[in-house]
Amino acid sequence: MLLKKFKFVLGVVMLHMLMSIISMSASHIKDVEAVTEVFGDGENLSAVILTYDKAIKSSSISVEDYNVANRKISRVYVNTVPQKEKTNKKSGKYVIIELEQLPMIDTSVDPHPKDKENREKRKTKGISGPTLGSKGNPQPLKTFSAQVTQKGSVKTIDNKIYKAEEEITSSHTRQLIIEDFIQDIYKENEKDGTSLMYNLYIPKNYDPNKTYPLVVFMHDAGVVSPEIKTTLSQGLGAIAWASPEWQKNHPCFVLAPQYDTVIVNDNYEYGPELDRTIKLIKELSKKYSIDTNRIYNTGQSMGGMSCISMDSRYPNFFAASYIVASKWDVNVTDPLAKQKIWFVVSEGDPGAYPSINEITKNLENKGASVKKIEIDANQEEEKINSQIKTIISPEYNVYYTIYKGGSHRYTWQHAYEMFPAMEWIFSNHK
Repeated sequence: MLLKKFKFVLGVVMLHMLMSIISMSASHIKDVEAVTEVFGDGENLSAVILTYDKAIKSSSISVEDYNVANRKISRVYVNTVPQKEKTNKKSGKYVIIELEQLPMIDTSVDPHPKDKENREKRKTKGISGPTLGSKGNPQPLKTFSAQVTQKGSVKTIDNKIYKAEEEITSSHTRQLIIEDFIQDIYKENEKDGTSLMYNLYIPKNYDPNKTYPLVVFMHDAGVVSPEIKTTLSQGLGAIAWASPEWQKNHPCFVLAPQYDTVIVNDNYEYGPELDRTIKLIKELSKKYSIDTNRIYNTGQSMGGMSCISMDSRYPNFFAASYIVASKWDVNVTDPLAKQKIWFVVSEGDPGAYPSINEITKNLENKGASVKKIEIDANQEEEKINSQIKTIISPEYNVYYTIYKGGSHRYTWQHAYEMFPAMEWIFSNHK
């Protein structure tokens, strides 16, 4: 009796497995790929690519034919290659599902909660912010997947109808632009183990017989981490310079060091990582065909503070600097008066705004020609860029963009889309 029951149960299980296999093999969707992009507030899902067993007619699909869990679809089309395109193809085996961009989130939170008690003690001494050399509050890198359902029927190029299918989860993920960087570790001293993690973008079709500019992006304290790619996924600071749109007219190397400790503090002290970064740049300039007259630095918050410190101590090293949501000791900034600098700050930033006001005033007193402009960063990108273009003139060597309102993190959510300012940076040579 027990043997019969066992055979019955086993038969049911095997039948269920067989039906599942048949169901899976009956699916005309052979692959589901999630695609992420980096936006002003970080990396997020931007598209889903379905691979069908036959080419699909473009005229047979629409937004209503698909559903992506928890996201709104903006566009659906076919392609002959598994990538996003601006124009539609008549047919193709790849169905591209583009998603509406999520509203940006200004996550103005304490990036170092574990350091709070120590900072409270330091505040009584007039010192605030993360502790120099501390490890911050590193978080695991986010992982992304997509759940997609074909709700309607679609038609192949030979007029075969593929009916609706059940929800399928993506099997792998592409990270646009992030995937174009290589990861490595610069070992400053083999004996004591001092090193620096970094991400490097090498221009497509790199020709060692030509020379290329180099952009160095230094991240904020919120992404201090042992995860080497964290600086790439947290915002546009490095990504913007490696994007196909930028590289088309400005092929360049992009260096994004990943710091696993806080490298400057609000008492304007700095760690050995800054000089180590300079050494790394020199090392890469020997290894690759980098134009040492066109090395640019940029950074946000802690990274921008690091840029100001390096510009003050290495006044002839960088051709121009793009400094975002940062502050520094005005008393050491005199060397910046003869340099090419573009500051970007929000009015609502209680640290950076008054500091950059003081610094730019000091630079004017030391002979710099400074041009300020107030911008509403919530306008359309075209309007902002049009306004920025009107102020650029050979008579100025320091520019200062002030975003109306905003906050500390708000600044870098928008700064790396201000392309005329970035192009001005690239127009400078030592």
